[in-house]
Amino acid sequence: MSISLSKLSAAIGDSPTLKINAKARALKAAGQPVIHLGGGEPTYPAPQAAVEAIIRKAQSRKIKYTPSSGTPEMKAAVLRYTQAHYGRTYEPANVIISAGAKQALFNFLLAAVDPGDEVIFPAPYWVSYPEMVRLAGGKPVVVRGEGRSLQVSAQAILQAVTPKTKAILLNSPCNPSGQIYGEDFIRQIVQFAEQNNIFLVMDDIYHQLVFDGKKTPNPCAFAKEGKNLVIINGVSKLYGLTGLRIGWAVSAHAPLIAAMGRMQAQSTSCNCDLSETAAAAALNGDQQVVADLCRILQENRDVLLKEAAQIPHIRVEKPAGTFYSFIDFSHYNADSSALAQYLLDKVLVAVVPGVSFGAEGYLRISFCADQTSIVEGMRRIRWALDKNAPKEIKIGDKLLTRD
Repeated sequence: MSISLSKLSAAIGDSPTLKINAKARALKAAGQPVIHLGGGEPTYPAPQAAVEAIIRKAQSRKIKYTPSSGTPEMKAAVLRYTQAHYGRTYEPANVIISAGAKQALFNFLLAAVDPGDEVIFPAPYWVSYPEMVRLAGGKPVVVRGEGRSLQVSAQAILQAVTPKTKAILLNSPCNPSGQIYGEDFIRQIVQFAEQNNIFLVMDDIYHQLVFDGKKTPNPCAFAKEGKNLVIINGVSKLYGLTGLRIGWAVSAHAPLIAAMGRMQAQSTSCNCDLSETAAAAALNGDQQVVADLCRILQENRDVLLKEAAQIPHIRVEKPAGTFYSFIDFSHYNADSSALAQYLLDKVLVAVVPGVSFGAEGYLRISFCADQTSIVEGMRRIRWALDKNAPKEIKIGDKLLTRD
């Protein structure tokens, strides 16, 4: 006799990016010369301010429960950050600190979405958006660009709105494409959402990781009261502090933040004391670390684009931010899952299939690894796909010959 599991558990899939990470780690642990170009965390070392704060906190031997919605010190750091980057002043009641930006977003969905409510977001999208909306009982509504474009128009987003629309969710620059939504686009969405009492959630986790002198438009610049506006962020990407698991949400809608706090209190109770201490130190510390990371990522991007240009029949849109490229490999195999598995099996390169992001035929290739790994990984991909590449390739201590 077996005990059945919930229908919800059967309806929710695994995280494709976490599965890729696990496979790559397992291969590496087995001694295989795997190149991991599927990752979503910078190799950049932790800021010194964060490291020193952790040491001081640990040496105090006072590592206890924290206030459920965040420590006063962490909230103060977020408020200063928000004022500096968005030009808006909020109160502590307008902030919740969570175990990563992902939990902050999930708290919002649990607090705001009723069964059957619709949440609109453009494709390509972060892999977890659809499943998180479904977990909250909502209906994900995906808006796609024309043809194989990685950008959607503001008009397409607005045309998807129905009486059941509860929220619009935007990620700019976007994971996986690295594309930035322009100022006119953001203005239209902000103003429409505010006028129509629709929540607008800005997943701004990459908002400073932009290249070539570009900037991400500030949604607060186009909002009036902005009570429907929710800004999600965290320290994972900007500071390379993925292991802290600290993110936050800010909104002028204090009852929403309070409701999100109740969801958090009844699930994870509170955040790690050490993590909040270190995250606050990163936000309050020398911000040159963000500029340095951005410069390194731009250099890495340029290296990847140079290598990608040597692979025929692919289509690349230059990423304007993040640390991902989203490349159209459909000439070689329109089934991105099969192609990703082939590259892992054939040449030990881990990438993420585009279908996971709502765009079949693409592969997400990360450039947050070191440049040597980027060059080697792209060399292997070219050898595996391009029949005009050299007949032989050496991977680790093995010499492979094309079939």
